[in-house]
Amino acid sequence: MAGFHLSDPWSDFTRPEEQEYLRSIEAKQGVGLIGAELHCVFQSYLPAGTTQECCAYLAPLYRHFRTPGEDWAHEIWDDILWIWLYRARTELEQLNQYERIIEEMRRIVHDTLIPAGWKPEEGPEDIYHRTYMLISWMSCPWGKDEMPTILDTLSSGGFTQQLLLLRLFLTNKDDLFFEFTPGVTECGERSEAAYGEYRKRFNDYFRESTALYDALEHIETHAIVLPANDTSGSTIMLYETADECRLYL
Repeated sequence: MAGFHLSDPWSDFTRPEEQEYLRSIEAKQGVGLIGAELHCVFQSYLPAGTTQECCAYLAPLYRHFRTPGEDWAHEIWDDILWIWLYRARTELEQLNQYERIIEEMRRIVHDTLIPAGWKPEEGPEDIYHRTYMLISWMSCPWGKDEMPTILDTLSSGGFTQQLLLLRLFLTNKDDLFFEFTPGVTECGERSEAAYGEYRKRFNDYFRESTALYDALEHIETHAIVLPANDTSGSTIMLYETADECRLYL
């Protein structure tokens, strides 16, 4: 069990049922872990294991990120980028994992989040999660210089990439998305200033570009049939993308 142990270094799992949950995660030996379990391992400021113990779960974590529509994908992505990499940097460098993690997340951006297609019958979560994950990447120190390349690639892509581009545009207009809770300690550069810089660079990119208008035309011209609204009531939101964009463009 040494390879997959969770010692609860922050004493966050004090009740018997919580300890039993940790043991059930360990027992899976990194196989078949679901989003809630990975979130438990890497959760924000109170990961369930030491830095070395958490590193054993990196392979299943990366697999989870490559299916971004899964539960907890974008939340864990944020925790890794904005909290864990900062708080655990010294230990990760000693384990020769710090740069490896950053490069693996960069690969996930470029081999999954940007180019992967999307099937409407799978529901909207994949599109929304990919949008949020791309925003986090383009805001963080390791990904912010890649914004022009990412936006260029989306602008020249197919239906899925055009839809992602428009969702990025709409999210950029949403002040609530970038709202921070007063008094919450922030790690690294995750702050109103960091996201403010992202929003400015995003707007500057499109100031002299017709890419958003082209994306809207592409969506309308090559519209695919979306399925009926799902039981959670969220699929319908994707129908509104073009209509919302028209209000701003």
